[in-house]
Amino acid sequence: MKTPNWKCMNQYGTTITFPNTPILEGSSVTLTCDASGSIITREWMKDGQLLSAGGNLIISQDKRVLSINPVKRTDNGHYLCRVSNPVSTADAKYILIVNYGPDGMEIKDPTEIEVGQNFTLTCSADSNPPASYTWMHNETEIPGHSPEFTKEKSEYSDSGDYTCTATNDVTGNKTSVVHKLSVKGEDSLSLGLPAGAIAGIVFGLLLVVGVAFGVAVFFIRKNGTNAEPMRRRGTQQPVYENPSPVYENTRQKQSPPLPLTEMQDFKSTYDTRIM
Repeated sequence: MKTPNWKCMNQYGTTITFPNTPILEGSSVTLTCDASGSIITREWMKDGQLLSAGGNLIISQDKRVLSINPVKRTDNGHYLCRVSNPVSTADAKYILIVNYGPDGMEIKDPTEIEVGQNFTLTCSADSNPPASYTWMHNETEIPGHSPEFTKEKSEYSDSGDYTCTATNDVTGNKTSVVHKLSVKGEDSLSLGLPAGAIAGIVFGLLLVVGVAFGVAVFFIRKNGTNAEPMRRRGTQQPVYENPSPVYENTRQKQSPPLPLTEMQDFKSTYDTRIM
């Protein structure tokens, strides 16, 4: 079955013919530019920029037909066909809306909370048109279609898996993501420090240790340098090159040693006195 087309016409009879079905990412689209009267030139533009063939753009030789294959989400925009002859110039415009997604899903915020605290989970996805959302907690459906789920005064039973499902009614696609939440006891998380604070403390301690080590090395080297001359002075022996005359005369005037017989008589007398 051939897809019906619609036409966008201006007051001068210039038209762009396009499909009347939603344009899905990955499909193809053909735009045809016509005008009444004689036509000398045609130009295609997107968001004010002149288009040329290349990539996923195909332009016929006479520039009457612009084809996009495959269609990307970045092809969204305002398209213009400009026709002209020596007498006049006329434009026809068309807005291309590419439908895509949902994809790139994620659930933000917390993974751990304390019992009694409020919490909010936010689900997001890339989708055009915007997706609708549903939530489940441990396979139990949660009423509503908001991308956010909020619970006041959490309970231990709020722990578990939270599943967010995004659906695009135009593309017919849906996708899901699971987020795990743990509800802890009161004050169980207050003693913990953020990773950034811990890293800062560790860095500060390392800095203090490094400075202390540097100061210690400086003083050790300084004291060692000052003590070296003292050690050398303390071990140096005096040198007497010219003994004094007094010392020499004294040595010369010392009494000669006693003869052996006199030493024996002296010893006998000494022993008798002791007895």
